[in-house]
Amino acid sequence: MADSHPVRPQHSGIKAVGDTRRAALCSDDDWVSKCPSGCRLQGLISQMESKAERKLRKVCTTAKMYEDAAEKSMATMTRVYGYNRRVIANALVSERTFVERAQGLAGNLTSLRKRSSRMSRKLVELHGIVRKQMEDLYRTEVDVDMKLRACHGSCQAVLPFSVDDLGYQTLQMDMDEMERALNQRRKAAPPPEHIPRIKLQPVDVSPARSAECKSIPTVWRELLTQFEDLGANRVVLEALDPAELD
Repeated sequence: MADSHPVRPQHSGIKAVGDTRRAALCSDDDWVSKCPSGCRLQGLISQMESKAERKLRKVCTTAKMYEDAAEKSMATMTRVYGYNRRVIANALVSERTFVERAQGLAGNLTSLRKRSSRMSRKLVELHGIVRKQMEDLYRTEVDVDMKLRACHGSCQAVLPFSVDDLGYQTLQMDMDEMERALNQRRKAAPPPEHIPRIKLQPVDVSPARSAECKSIPTVWRELLTQFEDLGANRVVLEALDPAELD
């Protein structure tokens, strides 16, 4: 059976395919009367090129949008990094200042306790001396009073004299009250003679260094080093060396 499709003739006087790049596609009925050889194929190629161009333009637009969003995110991250770095740096300075002042305060308290202990022992010693002097003075006045009384009949003149018993009783009560306070102080649990030293001990809490992160241009351009130069510390108490107690 013969082929029902008409044979496409070759026309020698037809323009080049490039001249009909934007021409509309031919219908099946136009193959013999109008269409040159290859114009339908060129139309399909042009259509595919147009679709590919639109897709590439969309990809480029999307890539540019993601690039702008990434730059905006990196700028925000840089600001956040700078803020957090300032906060952490201020915290480290505050920690060092706290430890320095705490060490000075501990030294002052230790010195004050030593001085207080020496003064307490001295006060006990002076209390005993004052009590003995008071007792000696009372006995001397009593002895003088007895001799003056015995001299009334044989002495030409006798000066009035009397022992202040009430005053001595008051002094005795004050001395007894002070002695009770001193005894209560000695019975109380003594405070530690030396206060442990406060120190900062480094702590390794930083994450592992990321080579990929350092390869980002914004990271090395803005020196975003993941706080590698800001060490973390913890406060610890360290017992004093016996050689430092003297």
